[in-house]
Amino acid sequence: MDVLSNKKVAGTIMLNLNDGSKKFLVKPVGETMEFVTTKVSEDMTALASMLQLFKEEVQLDVTSINLVELTNAHTEVENLPLFVFEMNEDSVVPSIGDTYVWEKPSELKTLLASYEIEGVPMF
Repeated sequence: MDVLSNKKVAGTIMLNLNDGSKKFLVKPVGETMEFVTTKVSEDMTALASMLQLFKEEVQLDVTSINLVELTNAHTEVENLPLFVFEMNEDSVVPSIGDTYVWEKPSELKTLLASYEIEGVPMF
């Protein structure tokens, strides 16, 4: 069995709005939210697996996003590589459905507090 066969990765996209503010892509779960996560495909890297999810499930043009940070997010249960991408508001699709939402940075602080972040993300 491949070491990566059960490995998960997490990610978010920092959306740079035209007014200078930012929002982050997250997945609502009940009253809380999570980073977008996916299993690493056996025939792909962790980065490629994350990009495939953004392309297929969120339906984003992955050529319009840039990787700005890679760090590790730890909980008592798991250790996840965390990819942080950015994109401009002009590149975003009008609707991303109900599965994923764009949240304000103040809401992201609650999510970040539930993880021990290795290194300091620079966003």
